[in-house]
Formats: sequence, C-alpha cells, structure tokens
Amino acid sequence: MLSDSETSVTSQSLTTEQASIPTTIVTLANGSKTRALLSRKAVQISLDSDEEKLFQTLVATADLYVRGKLQIPEDHCGSTTSVTPLEIRVAGGWVRDKLLGLETHDVDVAVDSLTGVQFAKLVQGYLQQNSTEQSAGRIGVIAANPSQSKHLETATMKIGRIEVDFCNLRAEELYEDHSRIPIVRFGSPLEDAKRRDFTVNALFFNLHTRLVEDWTKSGIPDLISRRIVTPLEPVRTFLDDPLRVIRAIRFAVRYDFELDPALEAACMCTEIHQALHVKVSRERVGKELEGMLSGRGANPIMAMDLIARLKLAGSVFCLPKVGEDNVSFIKGHILGNAYTGQHDSNDIRKLRELGWEESRALLQLAPFVVASHIRTASKQAAKSGYDKRLLPLGVFMLPFRTLLYGERQKLDKELLAIHYVFREGIKFKNKDIQAMVTLYENVDNMISLLTGAADGFEGGNVVSFSRVDVGMQLRATKELWVTCLLMATIVKLRQQKRRDDGFNLRKVDWVCLSDTIYGTIIKLNLDECWKMRPLLDGKAVIQSLDLPRGPTVGLYLDEQVKWMLLNPSGSRDECEAHLKSVKRRLDCHSFEQNAGHLGISDGKMPSSPNQVRDRSKHFSKKLHIEHMDTT
Repeated sequence: MLSDSETSVTSQSLTTEQASIPTTIVTLANGSKTRALLSRKAVQISLDSDEEKLFQTLVATADLYVRGKLQIPEDHCGSTTSVTPLEIRVAGGWVRDKLLGLETHDVDVAVDSLTGVQFAKLVQGYLQQNSTEQSAGRIGVIAANPSQSKHLETATMKIGRIEVDFCNLRAEELYEDHSRIPIVRFGSPLEDAKRRDFTVNALFFNLHTRLVEDWTKSGIPDLISRRIVTPLEPVRTFLDDPLRVIRAIRFAVRYDFELDPALEAACMCTEIHQALHVKVSRERVGKELEGMLSGRGANPIMAMDLIARLKLAGSVFCLPKVGEDNVSFIKGHILGNAYTGQHDSNDIRKLRELGWEESRALLQLAPFVVASHIRTASKQAAKSGYDKRLLPLGVFMLPFRTLLYGERQKLDKELLAIHYVFREGIKFKNKDIQAMVTLYENVDNMISLLTGAADGFEGGNVVSFSRVDVGMQLRATKELWVTCLLMATIVKLRQQKRRDDGFNLRKVDWVCLSDTIYGTIIKLNLDECWKMRPLLDGKAVIQSLDLPRGPTVGLYLDEQVKWMLLNPSGSRDECEAHLKSVKRRLDCHSFEQNAGHLGISDGKMPSSPNQVRDRSKHFSKKLHIEHMDTT
C-alpha cells in the first residue's frame, strides 16, 4: 500500500480526525493514484500558484464582507453587508478534473448567501482596492432562462489567467400559482449537489477547509469506478435540463466512463427527447456537440455511435419539418425508400430510424478506413489531410444525403436537408455548414470515381483514371477531398456488405483501392491543384480570343483549367494556342448547326441561359482529354 507521501493529489498530511475515516488508495482512469476517503469530506487537492492566489483572493473578499469592511455596490442589491457567514466553494468540473490529475483552467465558484453577480462585484471591488498582481476583468452576466433550462444567473470574470464563473448554490425551485417563473432562493450544498447533472460533477472544494466535499456520497466512488450516474432519479434530472442527456455522452466519451444502466434507459425516453427538442436552445445543443468533436479526449466516432444507440439522433440532428422554420416541403430517399408526407407519421418515423441505424453501421466502418489511410498517408509528402472533426459527422448523415427541402420565401429553390440540419438544428458556423454541403454535393461523384477505378483493379499500386476528371473533382472539394474520398470509401464498403454495389461477382478491396487512388493523386502532384494559377487571366483570354465580356469567358477559363491539369508543364503560349483551336472548332460547329444557334458564329455571347448551357456541354466533350494510366 502506498504511503501518504506517494499520493498524487494530497497537498498536506491528513488531520487526526480525517485519519480515522476509512481510506483506500485507488488508481483513477488516467492511471494516477489518489487517497479516497469515502465520506462527505474526501480528499485534499494540490493547487498551482495561480489557483492559490485566486482562492486566497476569494476567501479574503468573503472575510472582509462578513466583517462589514467591504460592501456590495448599491445598484447590485439588497443588504450591503453580511448578516450571516459567507462560505465559498469551487464546484463541478474543476474538482473532477483535479481528482483525475488533469489540467483545468475554468473555475466555477458557488456561494451560499449571495448571488453570483453580487459576489463577483465584491471580488472586483477587492481587487481594485488592494495592490495585487491579479487584474480584475469586466463582469459579464449570463441571465437565467428557465424556459430553456438555464436556471441560474451566472457572472463571469477573468481573474489573472483563470476564467471564473460565479453563481449561488441552487435549491429546488418554487413557483407561484399561475406562473412558470421560479422563485430564486439560496440552497444548501446538499440541495445544490442533488440538482447537478452527475455525481462526479457534484463535488465541491471548500476554500475555507481546503477539502473536497461529496454531499451525494456517490461522487468519489463513481469517479473511482468510472461511471456516469445522476444524483437523483435520471428522468427527473434530465427533465430539469434535457441537455444533460447530451452531456452524459460527452463526459462518457471524453473520460472513458460507463453510463449507468438507469441513465441509459432514461436517455431513450420519448418524453426526454421531446423536452430536448422543445426546452433547449439549438445553440446549446450545438455547443455540446462541438465538445464531442474537438478538444481534450474527443472521440467523435464513439460519440456519434452513442447518440444513435440511445435513440437521440433525431433530437440532436433535427431534419426539416414542413410547417416549421418556413419549410414548405421535404422530399428524397432514405435507403431507397421515398421520404415524403407527414414528418410524424409512423412510416416516416420508422424510415428515419432505419436511417439512423444505417448511420451506426457506416460509422463502425470508419475506424478501419481511417487507420488504413493514416498508414498510407504517413508514407506520402501530402499537404492535405482528412478532417478529423467533420468526417464522423459526414459519415453519420450519409443516409440522409439525398433529402431536399424548400422554404416558403424561395419556392423555386431546393436545398440539401443537411444544410438545414447544420444551420438550424445545431447552429454551426457558416464555414462548417458550407464544408458539409460541399462534402455532400461531391461525395456521389467521388463514389463514381471509386467505382470506375475498380474496373480491372486487382490490388497493388496500379490504378487508371482521367487526370482531368480527378483534378476537377479535387478543385470542387479543395481541402476536403481526402475527407470526401474516405466518406465514399465507407459507402462502397457498406454497399458491398449489403450486396447492392453491382460488383457481387467479385469482391473489391475498396480500402486498398482508396489508398491507391490517394497515393496516385499525391504522386501526380494533383494535391492542391485548386491553388493552380491560370496562365491567362480573364482579360488575357478576352484579348487573345477576341471575345465579348460575359459567360463565354468563364467557359474558356474552365477549358484552360482542364488543359493545365492535363499539361502541368505546359507554357502560356501552348495554352493560348489550345484555346484558339477550341474556339475554331466551336465556331465551325456553330456554322454547321445553324448560324446563331449556339450564339458564337457572329462572336456574340449566347442570347439565353439555355444557349450558355449548350455551349458548356460542348466544352465538356473531351477535345483534349486522354485516359491516364498511372503505372
């Protein structure tokens, strides 16, 4: 058994009273050792210099207030001096992470007889009156919003290098008759602990005693056994704030903890799903989801799988619903079945569930595909890589990629339903929304590339494809081309498992093919081809080909891109000669068809959008493209 000096989180020796409490030395999830006293007052925590200064400041502020030597500004409340002792605690995540031996820089402070804003004002006043190395930042206030399950007003302030949130201990809400606005009242540490999300987050660090308090008597045991458990009955805890079902997944994945069976059952409750959709802002949902995608301990694939397994996918990734957010229609297919009609009809609900089940099946293939790609990429001098954050999301939503919806204000425009999911459902940033749309607009083309390359592929390092076709595909997806390729590979693997990919007579090693295509693209220097500078800009093309300004110029610029992809060492003069040759062919074609039919025989631009399309189709003919054998 380890001695006291070997425990990793004890800052000083135990008192005689504490030593009489049964103790055990345990190994926590990260392998560190700690002494756990299985009682309300559990262990002591070591502090770094910034934390020590902060906590000394908070205790000194409380002491001066209690002694009447520090007052709350009159515009911030009631009594300006204390009539009862003021006890300061650090709550939640900081305590949990300290016990796990993890670095943490966010501190949540809970006070027992003042509001968070009041105490923050006191701290700000103390720092302004005393010469100190710490600086007092501005106080921000996050208002309570019970209708969105945000129950407490919170003050935020940066003190030194630490971000600090202040709030008061929370009690059970009381409501007046005919009102859903709760009456704010201060709670005890036990009341507050019971109202928190999980027992491992209901631990307090008392700044006066310098001890960890486990008022639920389950926090430290659950931390030791690595379990996510609610202090109260799970359904009650989740109805208090339905976002907690998402937080449970985030914590379980980040810390490699297990979910309590009763908690899992509550997560699948329809009442909880409805409450999550109605009571919680989509911004809060998106923020929790972001915590699963990036940051310390993030494992997006595991997180997405848990979301689907617990039947929460539809509540997190909300598909468009006719009648909501100006949605006028939604149509498309899920697994080959038409998705139309009423959003909440039994058939449509079952179809969505089939889609989410398929999402899980696709996700289960992702680690294998990614691991193989990483091995291949490690041998290449590539600049582009897959997006670790967006790939799991992209794979997860693949079964819904053909769904389209319309908005009442734009009756003639059809949008990908994915656009709605990420814009309205989880409130992602515009950059992320556009990235997801780019992936889904191009993944089927990438699937076609894989399918075409499979013909004759027997493994190894040989693959044949059109350099121009691949280059144009990369230019459409830019930095996302590797992510798109991996998504397409996962689709082909899944199709092969479902026996509906058209290659049933022989089994294709889609992962090997994907890796070979990736390696070939790198060897051909096609990576970052979208950054290729044109040999002739628009003005030069107009002058050289004697063109009018307009859509025609863009068609020749596209033709130039294709020529440059096929001729990476070609000169400006050679490119110009090619464009002139193309123009002569088009001019001859126009005369042969019907003078003016394509709008080019007289040098004028097309007179209608249809004529522009006709010319674009003509350009797309492979006047100069040869099949590229990459052997």
